[in-house]
Amino acid sequence: MAIWNERAHEGFLRHSDGLNSTLIEPVLSAALAAGATRDSLDVAGLKRVNQWLLDLPAAKYPYSVDQNLASRGKEIYDRECASCHAFGGTRTGKIIPIEELKTDRHRMDHWPQSAADAFNKYAEKYSWGFHNFRSSNGYVALSLDGVWARAPYLHNGSVPTLADLLEPEAARPKLFWRGYDVYDQSRVGFISNGADAEKTGFRYDTSVTGNSNQGHLWGTNLTPEDKKALIEFLKTL
Repeated sequence: MAIWNERAHEGFLRHSDGLNSTLIEPVLSAALAAGATRDSLDVAGLKRVNQWLLDLPAAKYPYSVDQNLASRGKEIYDRECASCHAFGGTRTGKIIPIEELKTDRHRMDHWPQSAADAFNKYAEKYSWGFHNFRSSNGYVALSLDGVWARAPYLHNGSVPTLADLLEPEAARPKLFWRGYDVYDQSRVGFISNGADAEKTGFRYDTSVTGNSNQGHLWGTNLTPEDKKALIEFLKTL
């Protein structure tokens, strides 16, 4: 999930499964998850962080971009991706049902409505209490501002690069290492294999429950040339 440009995301559902319709409630709940208590929670400080995130600019791609190729990629993006991922898209910031998306469902199933109801009651006697936690039947179609820096991809981080995400499920890496911070400019993501990645990162096995890299098959049938152009454009967002 991006933590920048949040004012532009206002009105979007939050977290990968859309568990809240506000930014401030997930900010407060994250502090509780990190060890704060209902009585020690620094509500004023967290609200300042919330305000700061509203206008924090999205990270800009720091390497060169082939502008001619990116221009062709924009046409592909507008045709294939914009309805779900562009600001103003008809489905951007909304839930895509799991039956359509076909990604790993464990995160979604982990958060039933009973869990959301319990969260909404957790601090009902406090002025900052929760009111907007909810369950869903899928995952949020996210805007792609700064998408180059948000690898690995899918809600569970099971696909290391944008190039891998545009491949059919069978061609996506089944085992890789997450956490290495050297960037792969050609595939757009962080280098996820090799001795250095193995030494620095942690092993991600897509056969483990909850780690599946299945689903999100949009773009997988594009030609190699169109995929390259689309990826070049995505660097500019």
